[in-house]
Amino acid sequence: MVATDLDGTVVPHGRPMSPRTIHALRSADEAGLRVVFVTGRPPRWLEPVVEATSHAGYAICANGAITLDLATDSVVSVRSIAAETILEVAERLRSAVPDVIFAVETPESFRVEDGYEDMRGARPAEGSEPQELMRMPRASTRHLPDLLDDEPVIKLVAISPGSTPDALLTAGRRHLGDLVTATHSSIGTALLEMSPLGTTKATGLTELAAFLEIDPRTVIAFGDMPNDIEMLRWAGTGYAMSGGHPDALAAADQIAPPAELDGVAQVLEAVLARDAGRLRP
Repeated sequence: MVATDLDGTVVPHGRPMSPRTIHALRSADEAGLRVVFVTGRPPRWLEPVVEATSHAGYAICANGAITLDLATDSVVSVRSIAAETILEVAERLRSAVPDVIFAVETPESFRVEDGYEDMRGARPAEGSEPQELMRMPRASTRHLPDLLDDEPVIKLVAISPGSTPDALLTAGRRHLGDLVTATHSSIGTALLEMSPLGTTKATGLTELAAFLEIDPRTVIAFGDMPNDIEMLRWAGTGYAMSGGHPDALAAADQIAPPAELDGVAQVLEAVLARDAGRLRP
């Protein structure tokens, strides 16, 4: 299996995925390797990457909270955060970081408190974002409880104008460790991503690998940020992207060239050349 993060790993920040990387991912799939996209993106943000790569395998989204079978356009599994947990998270985090503003991700929608869009709009653009994203209707309210209904929340997000990504993550882990799993994948804005307790990219991969009868020792994983750490440690060989977050680099077995230099493609090309005789056509 090849388990790869998207933004900052195969999708350079602010640029689309390159033809070389697309070809390498397709070649890996054609050689018999299971290619799995493992991303913090919600399902609705996958379309440009799926369209560019023609990927028809599996995708793990929202940092492990939801797994999709792209071939059948179906949900394999979903984990959600209970409404009462979300409200407790908000109370605790606001006590520690008073300026936080919240948003919730569901499988189908993104809902924000007032002020969130103004703060988030200053972020560096990712590559291969949905063109219709900014035209999507978004609920806006001053009160987090009004964002919650019967639709499952797969990720809770908090943004802090006065913090940094790592400082906000430290606060999240210190105050919320018994409620949710906190991480981040931001290169600028302090954006805390919170998943159901115990849910990471690695837990999503553990379930999928067991279903596909794949030994984790035969998995190659690629990532660049704190939300990739568990995945990099779980895989038989974890590659962090050069220039990625120091904690991701420390968690990896190997360092790959950066996304801008098609680092994942370089590694996969070498693997395919080396193991061509052992991989099924």
